[in-house]
Amino acid sequence: DGKILDSLQTGAGLDNIDYSPDAKILHAAASQAGTLTVAEVGDDGKFHLKATVPTVKGARGVVAGKGETAYLIDPAEGRILKLTHKSDSPLSLLSKNNSYAD
Repeated sequence: DGKILDSLQTGAGLDNIDYSPDAKILHAAASQAGTLTVAEVGDDGKFHLKATVPTVKGARGVVAGKGETAYLIDPAEGRILKLTHKSDSPLSLLSKNNSYAD
């Protein structure tokens, strides 16, 4: 019916979002703030904030990976940032390398 179910605060310069349907996780990259907002999406469509993680200013183009992994582009340094979350640990910036093996 087009009704807004919920909203979520993100950092300044929201660039894009991506959703991982298997993990029911929404990732929102804010390039000006240099943050990634991560929220679980409930069956009722409501957001449940999991974390707001510092990345780097200008990081954009978030892509949801397997499970609770996300990738962001860091155009200033020409690299890909990989962020991951394990159920027993906080979300963290795992690597700033240019290649990954999942």
